[in-house]
Amino acid sequence: MSARILFLDHGETFAGGQIMAARLLPGLKERGFAIDVLAAREEIGGAPIPRTIRGLRRAMRGYDLVYANTARTALAAATTTRPFLWHKHLPETTWLQRWMARRARRVISVARCGAPPGDHVRVIHNGVPAMVAEPATDLPEGPKILLLGRMEREKGHDLALAALDRMEIRATLVCAGPGDWYLPQKHPRCVFLGFRRDVAALLQGCDVLLNASRFDEGAPLVVLEAQMAGIPIVATRVGGTPEIVVDGQTAFLVPPEDPAAMAKALDRALCVDPEQWAWQGREHARKFTIDACTDAVAAVLKECLGEAPVEGVRGPPVGARS
Repeated sequence: MSARILFLDHGETFAGGQIMAARLLPGLKERGFAIDVLAAREEIGGAPIPRTIRGLRRAMRGYDLVYANTARTALAAATTTRPFLWHKHLPETTWLQRWMARRARRVISVARCGAPPGDHVRVIHNGVPAMVAEPATDLPEGPKILLLGRMEREKGHDLALAALDRMEIRATLVCAGPGDWYLPQKHPRCVFLGFRRDVAALLQGCDVLLNASRFDEGAPLVVLEAQMAGIPIVATRVGGTPEIVVDGQTAFLVPPEDPAAMAKALDRALCVDPEQWAWQGREHARKFTIDACTDAVAAVLKECLGEAPVEGVRGPPVGARS
């Protein structure tokens, strides 16, 4: 394909949107798309991204399509006449984001939850690779519950510890993710591993994946990865999570901010037939492979490139913030 695409991602942390970018871009290039990348994280590849809206606007010149992977880059594109695709990874919606979505040639939402209205919006759930690995060898003995995610309050580590104390089964909570431990004290049955890249090995070495988020996520990768690995999941019923699991078959969904319900679900998850749940999880996960996701995104890019250019539409001032 001769059309030139500029991919933009200003995310400073290597979170879900950035992980998906690192997984998607090689496949899109293999499918023939000419994509230049400007990103804040080196894991995504490309050159460093400009820090200002004005710098982003200058960088877009000469491209046939801008692929905005974050809200700030979508805002920059929306204040130009350049056609752009916004890959929206979070369900949050403000008046400015609704305006940005209307300006986009296409919007990819990773979940139906929080997807903007319009015929130009496509829901494409995140995709994950095969999660095959030997179990991690540096984990404690006995039943293990894995909580993967940034060390921030919104991820619910405090809720997980409260649930741990209410469980009938004596288990260990294994926490892994970027950032420093933020709670006042450690728990005697909680192990903090810090940032880890061997996610597949951690999943294979633990008995249950816990996603204790107290905020609306899009299509959380840790849930999809655990489903692909075939281990039971306990997750809060927030954001797009109910769209990517089967409650009672691949996961137990619980209300947010409810450690008692979380504890009961964790006890149930530790007592399921592991072989049956592994089969159910992997079968359902076949809908969410990285190849299927890449194919769907490629189809949207072709839709964007097949339309006539946008003429003379302007938006809010450059200094506007999302």
